[in-house]
Amino acid sequence: MTRALVLATLVAAASCKPGDAAPACGAVAGNFILIATRDIDAAKVDGDTRRAVREQLPAMRDALDHACSDNAWSQGVRTCLFEARDSRTFQACETQLTEAQRRELERLEAGKKSE
Repeated sequence: MTRALVLATLVAAASCKPGDAAPACGAVAGNFILIATRDIDAAKVDGDTRRAVREQLPAMRDALDHACSDNAWSQGVRTCLFEARDSRTFQACETQLTEAQRRELERLEAGKKSE
């Protein structure tokens, strides 16, 4: 499936709120997977390491989706993350999150329950 088709499907399948034109959290998480997969494929690592990292991607995608949904990420942040084309740009967009949103994302990525 092409990147454009995947992204279009994610956007169409998951809208956040009526009148909210920004990409849904699921679409943001889908873009993360595309970027991470491309980074892993380009990395100079052995096959076992590549597989181990790939196995972690679904949990990371889900953590990102939940953090976005549960913490009401702004339309601007979601749009920035969805439009990011590489990990550097994606990380730059994450700086737009509030401190509380960043902490919650880090907690979810580490597999910890919300305090």
